[in-house]
Amino acid sequence: STGASTLDEISNAVDILNKAGCNQLALLHCILNYPTDNNKAHLGMITGLQQAFPGVVIGYSDHTLPNKEMDSLITAYVLGARIIEKHFTYDKTLPGNDHYHAMDVNDLINFKKRLVSIQEILGPDIEKMPIPTEIISRKNARRSIVTTKKIERNTVLNGELITYKRPGTGISPLYWDKVVGKKVVNDLDNDHILQWCDIETSEDSN
Repeated sequence: STGASTLDEISNAVDILNKAGCNQLALLHCILNYPTDNNKAHLGMITGLQQAFPGVVIGYSDHTLPNKEMDSLITAYVLGARIIEKHFTYDKTLPGNDHYHAMDVNDLINFKKRLVSIQEILGPDIEKMPIPTEIISRKNARRSIVTTKKIERNTVLNGELITYKRPGTGISPLYWDKVVGKKVVNDLDNDHILQWCDIETSEDSN
């Protein structure tokens, strides 16, 4: 736990542990206030610890008051905290400094439900790519080069004979410059979605 610590103090502790052979180290962001007000939680420091100690597991030791949304714990998880430390009690009305801001069994059940929901929303992937359910939408949302009128075979395509429209099931407008100047090898109807087999390739011209 790094409550009330400077980065130099944490670095010194990490160096000592590493030299002693510690290979199971985790650093927990913590604010040493009982309780910690939300505006003093400074969960952005989790990101700072990740940047300062790459490869080290980063967590969060929380002293904020639990609420229905479990804001502090959920935010810490989303920021990358993989160990959560929280005071736990069976009775928040008990005397002492560790009960009134602690989590009880109902808080823990609520937190687990919220965490499962957030994990579902985040999904399993971090690399940006289309997911399977986007494939149809991708085709419908993208555009293809289409004809603006009937075109006879052997006509050389120019910018007046073609445009681009949805869906994206034909030649992409990304290849506009490769299409202009090519001959069509078939008679094409108006509003025809252009395919590569509709135009002359360099092999066809040989």
